[in-house]
This record gives sequence, structure tokens and C-alpha cells, in this order.
Amino acid sequence: MIWTLRAKPGLIRTLGVIVVLVIGLSLAWQIKIIAERIHLLEYGVLGWFVSRDLIRGRSKKLKDIILAGLFATVVGIIDEGFQAILPYRFFDIRDILFNSLGGIWGIILYLLGS
Repeated sequence: MIWTLRAKPGLIRTLGVIVVLVIGLSLAWQIKIIAERIHLLEYGVLGWFVSRDLIRGRSKKLKDIILAGLFATVVGIIDEGFQAILPYRFFDIRDILFNSLGGIWGIILYLLGS
């Protein structure tokens, strides 16, 4: 078995990841409703994991990036759809927007870090 080591990311790439991470976290902490803040962070993690699985190799194809974003958005829509039929829960189109933005944030973090 041959083990390969990934090259360490450069200083500019590392700074880019840190800047995008700090901007996203600071914007998330400005949201007054805690549930929406959590949605943004959860879907950021989902976007990162989806990107990790869909965007393979060094050739980052636009099709794969769009597919990762669509997946995070569809999961957000399904999540809100369940909330529409559950008692004491409410459907809110803003949550779908926060979910999608969180997914895009995670995808951008993955693209900068890989």
C-alpha cells in the first residue's frame, strides 16, 4: 500500500480559510434567533461534508460544486417541509435561505481549504 501525503496548504490559502470562517461565524453570531444561527452553522458543516464527497481530485468541476449546493438546498427544503406538517413547528422560507447560505459557506470553506 502506498501512502501519499497531501501538500500543506500555503499561507494565502490558510489565511483565506481563516478569513471566510471568521466572517461566517461573526455574521452567524449577529443573528438574533438562536435556531436560525444554529441552522446556518449546521448547514455549513453539511456543505463542507457534501463538498468533500462530491468534489474529487484537483479538477474542481463547476458541475460538482453546483450539485453540492443543490444538495444542501434540497435538504434544507425537506427539513422545512417536515416542519410544515409537524405540530407546534412552523414553515419559514427564511430558514431555507439560511440553510442554503450555510451550505454555500461550507462549500466555499472546502474549496479554499482543499
